[in-house]
Amino acid sequence: MIHTRWLMNRGAVIVTGGSKRIGREICIHLSRIGFKILIHHRNSASDAEETARIIISNGGLAAICQADLSEVSSAKKLVQSAIENFGEVSGIVNNASVFIHDDISSLSSDSWDNHMNVNAKVPTLLIREMYKSLKDGFKASVVNILDQKLSNPNPDYLSYTASKYVMLGLTESLSRGLAPNVRVNAVAPGHTLVSDLQTNEGFSKAQSSSPLGFGPSPDDIAEAVCYLMTARAVTGQVIYVDSGERFLSRSRDVVFETE
Repeated sequence: MIHTRWLMNRGAVIVTGGSKRIGREICIHLSRIGFKILIHHRNSASDAEETARIIISNGGLAAICQADLSEVSSAKKLVQSAIENFGEVSGIVNNASVFIHDDISSLSSDSWDNHMNVNAKVPTLLIREMYKSLKDGFKASVVNILDQKLSNPNPDYLSYTASKYVMLGLTESLSRGLAPNVRVNAVAPGHTLVSDLQTNEGFSKAQSSSPLGFGPSPDDIAEAVCYLMTARAVTGQVIYVDSGERFLSRSRDVVFETE
C-alpha cells in the first residue's frame, strides 16, 4: 500500500460527486499519489464518510463538504471549504452530473436549466473561484469528466449532451485563457457502470460490444484522471476512456440499443 506521507505534497483537489461510484475511485486514486481530497456530495453523507475513511486508513488526508450544485453559491462554498481544511486548492475534478433522459419532444425549460446549472455553469464558477484563490507562483489543474457520446452524438439525453458540449468547449478555451497557471483537461468515459434504466444483462451486452470486447472500469477512469492531474506538459486535451465505444456510431443511447 502506498502512503501519501512518502510522496510530495501535491495540495488539495476538490472532487465533485466524490462520495461514490466513479467519483469515489477518483478520490481514492488521487489520494494514493499524494493529493489531499475534498469530497463533495449533495445528499450522500454516509457514502462520503466511507470514502474519507478509506482514504484516511490508507494514510491520506480527506475532508467532506455538502453542497447543492444547482445553486451558484456552492462554487465559493467548496473552494472555501478546501482552503479551511487544507490551506489551498490545487485541483478540481468536475465529476458530478445530472443525467436525466429527455429528447427534443420531451425537453423542458426546467430540464435544460437543471442540466446546464449542475453540469456546466457551477463547474465553470468553481474553476473561477479556484483560479481567484491561487497564490502567486502556484499552479493548479482541472479535469472535467465528459462523455464518449460527444464524439458521436445521438438525440437521447439531449439536455445532458448539450451541457457536456459546453464543458468540452470550455476545456479548450479555459486551457488557453488560464495558462500558464492552470491546466485544463478532460476525460470522456464510455459506458462504465449500470444505469438506472438498465438491467445487468443489458450492461454486460453494452460493455462486451465495444471494439476491445470489454468496457472501462471506474479504475480506468480514475487512472486517466490521475495522469492528467499530474501531466505538467498537457493541457486542453480530452482522453477517451471508452474501449473504443465511440466507434460503434450508435443511433440511440446505449441503454436503448442493448435492452
